Amino acid sequence: MLAQALQRSPDTRDAFLNAECASDTELRREVDSLLAAHERQGAVDRLAADIEPLAAQLRPSDDTLSGRTIGHYVLGERVGGGGMGVVYKAHDTRLGRIVALKFLQAHFASEDKAAERFRLEARAIAALEHPNICTVHEIGETDDGRLYLTMPLYEGETLQQRIARGPLPIGEAVSIAVQVARGLAKAHARGIVHRDVKPSNVFITSDGVAKLLDFGIAKLVDVTLTGTAVGPLGTVAYMSPEQAMGVGVDHRTDLWALGVVLYEMLTGERPPSGMAIAMRDPGQRTATPRPSAQRPEVSAALDRIVQRSLAWSADERYQGAQELERELLALGYSTDVPGGGAPVASGSTRPAAGRVPAWRSRRAAIAGVATGVLALAGWFGTARLRDEGRGAAAGVAPAATTIAVLPFADRSPSGDQEYFSDGITDELIATLARVDGLRVASRTSAFAYKGRNADIRTVGAQLGVDKVLEGSVRRAGNRLRITAQLVNVADGYQLWNESYDREAGEGFAIQEEIARAIAQTLQVRLIGAVARGGEGSAPDAEAYDLYLKGRHEWYRRTEDGLRNAVKYFEQAVARAPGYARAHTGLADAYAVLGFYDYLPPAEAFPKAEEAANRAVALDPTLAAPHATLGYVALYHHWDFVRGEESFRRAIALDPNYSTAHQWYANLLTAAGRFSEAEGEMRRAQQDDPLSLIATVALGWVQYHAGSNTAALDQLRRAMEQDPNYPLTHLWESMTLEAMDSLGAAVEASRRAVATSDSGAIHVAQLARVLALSASRGEAERLLQRLLVRGSGGGYVPSYEVAKIYEALGQPEQAFAWLERARAQRSHSLVFLRVDPQLSRLRKDERFERLAARVFGG
Repeated sequence: MLAQALQRSPDTRDAFLNAECASDTELRREVDSLLAAHERQGAVDRLAADIEPLAAQLRPSDDTLSGRTIGHYVLGERVGGGGMGVVYKAHDTRLGRIVALKFLQAHFASEDKAAERFRLEARAIAALEHPNICTVHEIGETDDGRLYLTMPLYEGETLQQRIARGPLPIGEAVSIAVQVARGLAKAHARGIVHRDVKPSNVFITSDGVAKLLDFGIAKLVDVTLTGTAVGPLGTVAYMSPEQAMGVGVDHRTDLWALGVVLYEMLTGERPPSGMAIAMRDPGQRTATPRPSAQRPEVSAALDRIVQRSLAWSADERYQGAQELERELLALGYSTDVPGGGAPVASGSTRPAAGRVPAWRSRRAAIAGVATGVLALAGWFGTARLRDEGRGAAAGVAPAATTIAVLPFADRSPSGDQEYFSDGITDELIATLARVDGLRVASRTSAFAYKGRNADIRTVGAQLGVDKVLEGSVRRAGNRLRITAQLVNVADGYQLWNESYDREAGEGFAIQEEIARAIAQTLQVRLIGAVARGGEGSAPDAEAYDLYLKGRHEWYRRTEDGLRNAVKYFEQAVARAPGYARAHTGLADAYAVLGFYDYLPPAEAFPKAEEAANRAVALDPTLAAPHATLGYVALYHHWDFVRGEESFRRAIALDPNYSTAHQWYANLLTAAGRFSEAEGEMRRAQQDDPLSLIATVALGWVQYHAGSNTAALDQLRRAMEQDPNYPLTHLWESMTLEAMDSLGAAVEASRRAVATSDSGAIHVAQLARVLALSASRGEAERLLQRLLVRGSGGGYVPSYEVAKIYEALGQPEQAFAWLERARAQRSHSLVFLRVDPQLSRLRKDERFERLAARVFGG
């Protein structure tokens, strides 16, 4: 009877009950009582009317807090209450704003489970910061142990009050439904099902923003803390069939309720309730009436949206709030609400009401200005957390997201923790790169903003990202404080922020906590050891510190820096043999020492290979050691097949790992597959737009392909990025040599020598172009300088020396030094068949014999 009465509008309901109840006054009295309870409060109060043992606890406390000062809040009149809490209007003396304070009912104060539930629920809803969800500013506790929440007071009215004046304009109804869908999408993504979506739980602010209220019977999954659910909680007229039958519900029950609300906004009446439908025999279940039957101007498309939302089977409804939102937006009605909620799926760039964009204030305080009274009743009365084993709310598909992690600032008193703040940044980049469905700007591009107070929108545009993570590190004595905030580029708002105050040795744990929080906020999935809680991967504090110092030195890319990096990584491995990233760092350090000829290749590359294999054994999901194994296969073993397999494996594990794409491009270049090589190098540039080496290396690929004009243009663009990068001038010189511009090639080589502090390969190129330009004397003096370096115990790049002799017209010496390069396992020999500077030697029959010994063919 109740279900059928609720299907009717208030002005026809009385006649219906008179006819149905007839002379049964007891039945009429019971139905009227239930209707009154339904309209007045939510499920907890209706249960209180029926279940006497709960009544004492559910009655509002008769004590008063009005006039009291609690912290920096001066309490005014009581404005609402529910089963768990009572709400007071309050003046925030610190920020000069009017807020609502919700207190745990006094008779619950001594119950540990109730208090813990209140805290859990508060944290859950506080994590749902979204323009279309009522905000929680603060969780506090009075001196006598009473818990409270601080929330805004909004000016406006409930949607129930708005509908009472008649059906809404179609565009307004669609706009409100879109906003509610966005709020629900946020909640569902965090595993929270509202379960009581109805017009009285939607507040429309004076500037048209819809706010979801009263998560009082929201479903979270942890029954042990929140108590056992009692019956099909919810408001009958808005319950889905499965909710009415008391069976398991998921996020799709909220989409049913939103469909009811949309129908009601369009027609002024409710459709048949889920309870009424559930009570019918399956053969009697008919399609939901179309809103257009009562309002002809409602389009067929909007009819279909309502009817799909109200499908009997949850599997036939929309499977996620984002899907419903997209179809509503596709109708073409304006949803441009002043200060309205930013869309979950559509990417609006409008500022949310009362919030300060992060580019104006990174601390974005929310100042709630309100004069109206909003009763916030029933706070998570029977909350239950959804089973994480099932993942985030089923059917809520995360949008593709790109993110940059900007260098964390060192705020330590002594200013000597740069290696630590940089290291935390590096580790966050590496960890987030392992998030399924998330693209992370590379370290090189992100660190281009180090020490710069760049506008977030500029960062987003330059790096092609839509989210930015930034923060700071303060380390003093044995205490560590790390703060982090995630900012949305489009509108500059904070999506998440947190501060971690820990012991100094807990940096590794904090870094993984931040990564998990970001993944949760962005509705994406971590993979690998971090997703498993870091089992077996967490080093001790000293090993982690040594690892960060090693990475800091490694990124310097100088000979001293790389040698220091090896020392730190080796110490980290000694302390934590199971720490995969330390082995990865050691592999990277030895690989680069071998590539730049700072160590003999026969010494450096085998050590790099050993460390990389150990890293892969410890954590096969890490992309970097697979890339290093490809690097060793290419440059030490001259094995194209094995190298390509390793690079492809690294890219499969992390498609956005710019270095893997770059190194794979090097292999493709050595194999003469220039078109593929250029494609891979451009992908490396795309993933790392501010990477100087990727920009320069594209010119290097074009040089090897014989596209000298394009190569020169690319290299000169790189000079605009950094005029002092030695490799740019080195490869410019080689390109100019190929174009027979020997004078310009000499000048470019002199710049390379000057900017590299007379690096051996740069001196060798200068000697070569001098020899070709008839400056034989200077060329021979430079050659002797290199040979003296070798006689003194230093490593001489034999491959480069061979090319000097080739330019001097001494092919015998050139082949002798190439044989020496083969004996030394010189990495450069992999380019033997494609190096333009060896084109004349390739005509000599000795060349093919050498190539056969190098490549095994």
